[in-house]
Amino acid sequence: MSTPAAGSPTTVEFQVSGMHCPSCVALIEESLLEHPGVESASVSLELQRAVASFDPNIVGIDDLRAVIVGAGYTVT
Repeated sequence: MSTPAAGSPTTVEFQVSGMHCPSCVALIEESLLEHPGVESASVSLELQRAVASFDPNIVGIDDLRAVIVGAGYTVT
């Protein structure tokens, strides 16, 4: 298995439980975007979903999951 090239973003999608309002969405998006290596983040309250584009050479999927959990939400 090869390491992705620098600058080659990876996208991950998480199902997120516990969001109730637009402030929840904003908190998760901001938390993800503040994490080094995250290039973009989009959260849908309606779909209970978070999508992040990131540099896998800087941050991993487990790190991103931990960011969302650290903000107070459940990731499945």
